[in-house]
Amino acid sequence: MDNNLPNTQLDDQKMENLRKRTKLSKYIMIAGGVCLGIVVLMILLNGGTLSLNFKTPTGVVAIILIIGGFALLFAGIAFKQKAGEAQKHIANNYAQSVLGRVMDRLDTFDHGKHIDRYYLNQDFGFPKYDCTGFCGDYVRGVLRGVPMEFCEFELQEKHVTEDKDGDTDVSYETVFYGVIVVCRHNLALSDAVMATQFKTYENAYNADSEAFYNAFSVRCTSEQDAELALTPDYMQKLLELSAERGKRFAIRFLQDGTLLLVIKDMNLFEMGKSENTVQLVEKLEKEMEDFINILDTLALPAQKVTDHPNAERSELR
Repeated sequence: MDNNLPNTQLDDQKMENLRKRTKLSKYIMIAGGVCLGIVVLMILLNGGTLSLNFKTPTGVVAIILIIGGFALLFAGIAFKQKAGEAQKHIANNYAQSVLGRVMDRLDTFDHGKHIDRYYLNQDFGFPKYDCTGFCGDYVRGVLRGVPMEFCEFELQEKHVTEDKDGDTDVSYETVFYGVIVVCRHNLALSDAVMATQFKTYENAYNADSEAFYNAFSVRCTSEQDAELALTPDYMQKLLELSAERGKRFAIRFLQDGTLLLVIKDMNLFEMGKSENTVQLVEKLEKEMEDFINILDTLALPAQKVTDHPNAERSELR
């Protein structure tokens, strides 16, 4: 175990206690559901009605079960949420250590920070959504010689339902989650070029490659820009990545020199099913290895530190 890691023995104990608390929260919520289920059964056995008052034994029992059921449900949810926050805190501590080892240089790792939403608002062919959900686990530094920043994000669709009394209920469904990477390119473009696997556009640019056309949908205003960004060799790299990983990618070259990559269904820096710190570190290292392998296969046409040695710590944008 790396000497730079936090107190592993103490964290092993914390992880064990948190697993127990998480399991307890599930039992508490199940108990709450059972209480409410009994009330439903009482209503069915009573012909579809049930008098909720203290004048009858049945009414008293039903009231106690309803109050107790909801109390148990809310208590279980609160227990689970608090345990999840503590687990995330531990995972973040070890993620910082892992990132420090696998990256050339780690400048920032911040769970509560995210990239500029300007980048997320770019066209990647995302499914219809109303708002962003969680957006965080921000990383900034140098990886494989490339200055970059990346973070996780969720896109959510809002659902509003109305009952017979006119009361509305609002819920949010996650329709997309993944990681977005921001770095720089050296191409002189007149406008943006984007290739995505998240949506098929009508009148998309035909890259004279049937295989690429079937795997990616390309949008641009200039064919010359598209040919400059999507060379035959680079299209082949994108196709190889798609064949290996599935349809999970979008890449966007902005006119100002910004290069954006979105990787769908990637979730980093979580504790998951890790039972101790050894398993947690192995999980985090495997996730970063997977992330780096994607970048290596993709061979992003990005600026490297050696390209601009005097601007090593300059802003990406």
